[in-house]
Amino acid sequence: MRAAIILAGGTSSRFGFRDKSLIELYEEPLLAHILRKVKGIVDEVALSFQSKEQAERAVKILGLRDTRIAIDNVKGYGPIAGINAGMRVVKSDSVFLTGCDMPNLNSDVIEVLFGLIEDYDAVVPIWKNGDLEGLHSVYMRDATLRATEECIRLGERRLSDFINRLNVRYIPVDEIRKFDPHLLTFSNINSEEDLHSYLQTQPKK
Repeated sequence: MRAAIILAGGTSSRFGFRDKSLIELYEEPLLAHILRKVKGIVDEVALSFQSKEQAERAVKILGLRDTRIAIDNVKGYGPIAGINAGMRVVKSDSVFLTGCDMPNLNSDVIEVLFGLIEDYDAVVPIWKNGDLEGLHSVYMRDATLRATEECIRLGERRLSDFINRLNVRYIPVDEIRKFDPHLLTFSNINSEEDLHSYLQTQPKK
């Protein structure tokens, strides 16, 4: 079985500290677009929120069904705590992890990442300058739980701290161009400017 975890707990200063997952894109919450992309690829989906109130609001607005809900109860650890909470509620061994702000997720690219996991703990795309797409990667559940718990125990808060604790298969971003020539799968919406640009350049889907 395969799962997807969407980190939906963040608020953005560039969106006036609003719940970014519920920002509207083509009259739908951004999170709805992400859900639609991943549900056709995996067997189960989990959403990781930072509070019960945030989760309840999203469930009500989106009318969520067949979606697991995780609440991040460890404050101050950002994505690491959200990942840990999400991994606790899924049952699948391999998990695609993403944020709630990537509406161009490419199913072919995600399939490739799942196909490369083999005996590794994670498959993570890497840019030429060494930057990682850690929130567009596939992870093994048990190894991820151990690594995130160790980070929290030791006070390590960076996503790179967590990734460095894993046996990672890095895939050059240029190899992904075979499936997504313009690498749109990595594009995200982090601000009002990003949203405006997206609406100007991307066709309605």
